[in-house]
Amino acid sequence: MLAFNESLVVLNLEASDARSVIELLAGKLYAQGLVTEQYGRLTYARELEHPTGLPTRPFCIAFPHADATDVHSSGLALVTLSRPVIFKNMGDPDEDLQVFLVLMLANRNPEEQIQTLRNLAVLFGQPDKLTELRDQANPAAAVTWLRRELRLDASAPGQA
Repeated sequence: MLAFNESLVVLNLEASDARSVIELLAGKLYAQGLVTEQYGRLTYARELEHPTGLPTRPFCIAFPHADATDVHSSGLALVTLSRPVIFKNMGDPDEDLQVFLVLMLANRNPEEQIQTLRNLAVLFGQPDKLTELRDQANPAAAVTWLRRELRLDASAPGQA
């Protein structure tokens, strides 16, 4: 099951670049024992080779992740940004995207990753839903909102 709780959410972060966002989220996942210590470094290296930025509306998002070998237990971390940071476009790696929302995936099970990505893809295609997620007042509200939208089981271990 996918761990997702308030300590895996940062709202209105002011960050300088994609690397700092990735390292922050990976650090939060590591602090809960969900990933290895090098997950952030590996995720950033993967991001350089296989960008995860998406030109969604009304603002761009990214969903960086690394291979399951460095994931102990599946989790999801979220950051909303007060100012955008640059991520490369998944569909056109030469294009810079101004990203305002980042969801870091840490999936232990490849089948679970496919399902999580499917659920996120539905969400990404709904501009009003992205705005609702970005505008959540606090981490608890963001967790409740995203759990409902992604149909995450609130009784799973590691949940708030």
